[in-house]
Amino acid sequence: MQTSVELQDPFSYAWLPLVILGALLVAGIVTLIVLYYLKILKQGTRKVPKPKEEKPVVVKKRDPMEIRMDYLSRIDVVQRKYVSKEIDVRIAHQELSAIVRLFVNEMTGVNTQTFSLSELKATRFASVSSLIEEFYAPEFALRTEKDTMNSISDARKVIQAWN
Repeated sequence: MQTSVELQDPFSYAWLPLVILGALLVAGIVTLIVLYYLKILKQGTRKVPKPKEEKPVVVKKRDPMEIRMDYLSRIDVVQRKYVSKEIDVRIAHQELSAIVRLFVNEMTGVNTQTFSLSELKATRFASVSSLIEEFYAPEFALRTEKDTMNSISDARKVIQAWN
């Protein structure tokens, strides 16, 4: 049977949409590449702010006598609280230990607050380590025979004798 219509291949007339699609694809890729390089160029020309020069922190060193008097007055406060029964033996010894350790820290710059007893004994602060060792039993025991007033006196002596 003969027909008057001739059939064409399906893609013989569809070349224009393929060309347009290919052109859009190439244009998209070119646009992405251009944007990428522009971003790189922009980052390269961006001025990086200079870090501000920090002024050194000047810590005014306190007079050793002033420091000594400050810590002796702290011991007086502990004594007053202990005598008036505001604190017990354990807390009094804990506060005395903290005061002596802070005193050593301020006088020498060595952070003795975080030292264990064995680490403290390994330092050059023999009087402090022996004093802290005496404070250990009253600080950590449930009951102690240690006289708190003697401990207060010993802490004062260590601070007064510090050179």
